Amino acid sequence: MTGERRTAYKKVGIIANPTKPESGSGVMRILKKLSEYGVKVFTDEETCRLVNDSSCKEMVRVVDRLLLPDKVEVMLVLGGDGTFLTVAKLVDKRPVPLLGVNFGTLGFLTEITIEEIEECIDRLLAGEFKVENRPVIRVKVIRRNGHISIYRCVNEVAIKRDTLARIIEVEVSADGEYVTTFRGDGVIIATPTGSTAYSLSAGGPILIPTLNAMLLTPICPHTLTLRPLVLNGETCLTARLKTESETVMVIFDGQEGIELRVGDLIEITRSPYDLLILRDPRKSYYQTLREKLKWG
Repeated sequence: MTGERRTAYKKVGIIANPTKPESGSGVMRILKKLSEYGVKVFTDEETCRLVNDSSCKEMVRVVDRLLLPDKVEVMLVLGGDGTFLTVAKLVDKRPVPLLGVNFGTLGFLTEITIEEIEECIDRLLAGEFKVENRPVIRVKVIRRNGHISIYRCVNEVAIKRDTLARIIEVEVSADGEYVTTFRGDGVIIATPTGSTAYSLSAGGPILIPTLNAMLLTPICPHTLTLRPLVLNGETCLTARLKTESETVMVIFDGQEGIELRVGDLIEITRSPYDLLILRDPRKSYYQTLREKLKWG
């Protein structure tokens, strides 16, 4: 490689969703573009299998997926928002910004299209993309037997009834003060980023994703006057299940869940570690809303 260009990032990670038919060609295009800069490229075994060009494969360093965030300065994520959320959990507390390339459908987290990937890599490595801090919530589940589990959610935590269960009751307090008891199918506690995910489907408002806020959205409330509520992002929310006989689940970012029992306590606070997302400064969030929601 001759005439390598100066770059804002020298170690780049790539993770692609192997089930997407466009992933292989997308990874190849990215690698060929990155070869012009002479950067070090790291990926996991699944993504490496998508590479069928020997010259491209030579520039890739394969590491265990769990170790990938420790090796890189920036991560390119190819897939939909589900893939992006998985990688966000992988990065966890590390200050590694993510750039999403959309192979999904709606894709609020993965804004870049594969058609513009070469230009975006040029501008990314030139330092033109901005890093945006997105609040993330920390969910602590305290079982009545004292066992504690901690989860990190980019979009939301949802407390919801099982498919065949009847109306459930969830008591919510904010900073120790009783707010209300949600009666219905459940309640969603969402981040501003998650306001365009499950919460939006349940009738919640759209929040600018960098706001320091939390969103309480009822799911099919029994009382129609129970409406979504926007809270300060530094609020400590607690939720308790009041219904004894129904099956209730706590779902984290729509990807994993546990059964909730009476006597368990859920504590939701803002995580001290934000998610870092790379944004194209030429695209405003209002433009993204117009494009994704077909506002015209």
